[in-house]
Amino acid sequence: MGAKSRTGAALMSVALLVAGQGWLLAQEAAETFTVPEDVILTWAKRSGLVLMSVSVLVVLFVLILRRRRVMEAQSKWLLFVGLCVLPVPVTFLSAGVGMESSKEVEFCASCHRPMGPFVADMKDLASKNLAAVHYKNCFIQSAHCWTCHSDYGIAGTMQAKLKGLHHITAVAFDTWEAPIQAQQPYQWRICLGCHGNSALFKAPRENDSAHEGVIKEVLAGETACTDCHESAHPPREKRGSK
Repeated sequence: MGAKSRTGAALMSVALLVAGQGWLLAQEAAETFTVPEDVILTWAKRSGLVLMSVSVLVVLFVLILRRRRVMEAQSKWLLFVGLCVLPVPVTFLSAGVGMESSKEVEFCASCHRPMGPFVADMKDLASKNLAAVHYKNCFIQSAHCWTCHSDYGIAGTMQAKLKGLHHITAVAFDTWEAPIQAQQPYQWRICLGCHGNSALFKAPRENDSAHEGVIKEVLAGETACTDCHESAHPPREKRGSK
């Protein structure tokens, strides 16, 4: 076989290998479901960025290109639009995006040192802790940390956001203590928001009567889910250090 033939055969083998790998990747992608993009959230992010950019450009235009005519009426109106009008929608859009984005696991995981062990355990397929069980089985569709750590209603949302601001401040100024732990006992009634009316909760597979009277006891603060189930998060010794 000549050199050209051997080169052609080698190139053909490489091409077949690449094509085979591409086919496998395509098959794998076809079997993997990706949650559809939040179009409204994406639109809000881009709109806020565009409006903020326009606001900055308008102000710079006046201060640089019209600096000698800054006291003219046209310049004042442009500054009014750039400094007072455009920032209003930017503020509302940014607040909405921030409120929504702060619910995601990626936001909680961004505080790597304190929250890293919690997120790692939650994503560990071998973990039997409640957070991991809910995460890997998609018992919660999204915003896993937020769903379990925010109480009911607007008051619960506000309280969770205020706690979140406290946590961000503690990380920013490095005033948090390791290993981190709950500041107050967890309100297990939050779990009833999903489980309280589910058929599987009312009649568990292992024992149909296992949850009899549990709702009343949980609401009264007499019973915790972890009295029977695994812990929600890793034990103290696995929560990392500073």
